[in-house]
Amino acid sequence: NRVCNFVTFNPNESNPGNDIRIVVPKLEPNTCIVPDSFRLSYEFKNENTKSRFMNNLGKLVCERLMIRVGGEIVYDNNGESLIEVYKDLWKMSTKRANMIEYWIMNENTRKLLSKDDTADQTGKTDGDYDLVMAKVYKEQKMKLGKILNDHGPYAPYNMKSGFEYTITLPKADKIMVAQANEKVEGYTLKNIHLEYETIENEELAKRVNEGYETGRSLSYEHTTLLKTTVWLKNATRFNETIDVPRVSMMAVVLLFRKRTITDSEEYVFPSIEKVKVTIEGKSNAVYSQGLTTEDFYDEAKRLFGIANNTCNDDINVRKFYKDKFALVIDLRAVDDNHIVGSGKKLLGDNPGIPLEIETDTITEDILCNIFVLSDGLINISEKPLQGISY
Repeated sequence: NRVCNFVTFNPNESNPGNDIRIVVPKLEPNTCIVPDSFRLSYEFKNENTKSRFMNNLGKLVCERLMIRVGGEIVYDNNGESLIEVYKDLWKMSTKRANMIEYWIMNENTRKLLSKDDTADQTGKTDGDYDLVMAKVYKEQKMKLGKILNDHGPYAPYNMKSGFEYTITLPKADKIMVAQANEKVEGYTLKNIHLEYETIENEELAKRVNEGYETGRSLSYEHTTLLKTTVWLKNATRFNETIDVPRVSMMAVVLLFRKRTITDSEEYVFPSIEKVKVTIEGKSNAVYSQGLTTEDFYDEAKRLFGIANNTCNDDINVRKFYKDKFALVIDLRAVDDNHIVGSGKKLLGDNPGIPLEIETDTITEDILCNIFVLSDGLINISEKPLQGISY
């Protein structure tokens, strides 16, 4: 039997800066959670009529994501929204067009849902489409279940190491933009509730439990915002060091933003001309001639395109360098994210990875956000957590 479950939070409202804690429910002995059905739903209430939320609110409201298994932290990324919004840009336009329930939509629909008084209430912008979408999708969805969704049905009843997700909401000015000469005042998430699907099947639940009893490893992509640095106007050379130990480092990703953000999907290109990567004292270790301008698009596509099982033609070279840029240092031996452990091992006395970056003169101060992506592994034996590595 398939059942759609709705669990209301108490309290069921939250504001900027607050944490929302979601514990995966225990359920009944013969019940399994359906993969990819775990979602948080809520209504977004703007505090004034002079502002609106930016695109992809479903990812923007999760500024930081922390995941615990059996009380142990297995994932903690305080730049979650920044990199997840970027990943979504590489999804095919046909897929993005159907992500309205996660609030990827045109500007007028976002105005309508934000109660922005400059919204076109007549439907002239796009026929009646905007008005219909604002009515149908007044509740927003946020996908949960990272790690959990990638490993088939989950039967939590007998598990000694349960999953827990904590979401930190961002300040309003990080996800909203105001009209000219106006300001953002804030927002509230209302009617917060959890949605998930379950299957009641004794044989399926038994098989799932047996897997965790004998021992099972759950692989996942571990992402960390290592640091954010300021690249000053008129500078032409920057040095960054990636100095965290990792068993299997998949990639280093640098995302660049303006100091004041008015477009959640704008990732600027800071006129980088060449990048020198040093690993274990060996210069140009990954790219024998250094990483140059003509390589940047292919490297980003190698990581993000394949990660979404697609090559999104909408992110062409022109758009990539205009406002969808990412500097990617891909450290995997093979460009397949389903193969775990092909990243670079950096442990012990390893000095890290120095990056020497040469640019043409940049015309304004920008923020450089440095992410480290690694292969994560959770080991569960006889149902309790036995170990974590990344």
